[in-house]
Amino acid sequence: MLLAALLVLFPAGPAQAQPGSEPLTLEEAVTQAVKSNPAALAAEQDIIIARQRMSEARYTYLPQFTLSGTASRVNLDYPSVLGPELGERYLDPLISRSFYTLRASALQPLYTGGKNANTLKLARTAHNQARVNYETVKADVALEAKKAFYDLLYRTRLKETASAWLAGAQDYAALLKTSDPAEALEARVLLAGLSGRAREAVSGLDAAATALQKALNREPGYQVAAAGDFEPLPVRDEVTRCLVTAMEARPDLKSELYKAQMDDIAVNMAMIRRYPTVYLGASYDINAYKLSALNESSLRSNNWLASLAIHFPLSYDIWTQVRQRKAQQRQGELKRVELQDKIRFEIIAAHKDAVFWRQEAERRKAEVEQLKAGYKAAAAAGRSLAGLRAAGATAELERGWLEAVYNQLMARIRLEWAQGRDLPKQD
Repeated sequence: MLLAALLVLFPAGPAQAQPGSEPLTLEEAVTQAVKSNPAALAAEQDIIIARQRMSEARYTYLPQFTLSGTASRVNLDYPSVLGPELGERYLDPLISRSFYTLRASALQPLYTGGKNANTLKLARTAHNQARVNYETVKADVALEAKKAFYDLLYRTRLKETASAWLAGAQDYAALLKTSDPAEALEARVLLAGLSGRAREAVSGLDAAATALQKALNREPGYQVAAAGDFEPLPVRDEVTRCLVTAMEARPDLKSELYKAQMDDIAVNMAMIRRYPTVYLGASYDINAYKLSALNESSLRSNNWLASLAIHFPLSYDIWTQVRQRKAQQRQGELKRVELQDKIRFEIIAAHKDAVFWRQEAERRKAEVEQLKAGYKAAAAAGRSLAGLRAAGATAELERGWLEAVYNQLMARIRLEWAQGRDLPKQD
């Protein structure tokens, strides 16, 4: 009986999934969370939009063609001009009541002062920024999924440990013989404490499962379980290496760098408003007073023209726009400096926590193993109220060890997020 109680008290092995649940590894949880997250899916669409805008920017280098046709019925006493939607045609009072026209025209910008080139650069930069924004959203979604996964794994181990200690203590107390009412009451109090911690662990496990369901964007009734070893993971990189990695890989910092490029382009585009634009245009018209005459060369008139136009901008707000863009550029520089400082503090804090809690977890684990061995020897020697108190104290110490492991894993995933790249899982 004593051997059975001790086996229940000290289980070994990873958490097992409940019947009907779907055990997930950390990688599977992150993948599912990213694939089903609305913000990540919306960020993917931003990439598609930016790619199409880049194609539109390339089209500005190509000539613009127009094919139009008008059918007019007039009765004029004075010359008139059709509006731009109707072809901008001059109408003489001598024409007949009906007037038909077909027109083909082309307009090619020859010089825009660099507007088209900067528009294309802006579109390319915006496309790159959309891609890193997607990576930023992915990193945030992955962080939340990792937190929920490890929380579920932690709560599962807490429930198993609390249940095992409660069952072992109940078996231990059942064989405890005492005639002192105070000792019997104390034994009941100790069992009540272990029972309360077991119920609290069950409630925490349910809440953690709900949090993981939310991270995976699953319906409330979806059964999920975490599969994996609940052990501290190494942090081999020094904090300086993590800082260098963050400056290269952190997606939100990359986004700010692309924003700086966009600010530079915006300043250039504000300045090129001073430059003229040159257009080359051509058109060919077919005019007739009868619809059937459009097919007869002898009954219609053909007009063609080619024009070279230059436009000089005369605007009062050119320099005000340049000053605004330069001020926005300076704002972006200050924001990047602030973000870099924030990243440094995040990495330093997360790195310190990860290293400390791994060492602390190892120390607590060694202490718990020693106390368990001592408790087994004491339990084999005989039953006493002191042994039951020792069981409660050892259970609390094991809870502290699990908490240290949990804190180390949380610090480690924060460090991964802060530097923008996952850390190796093996020493």
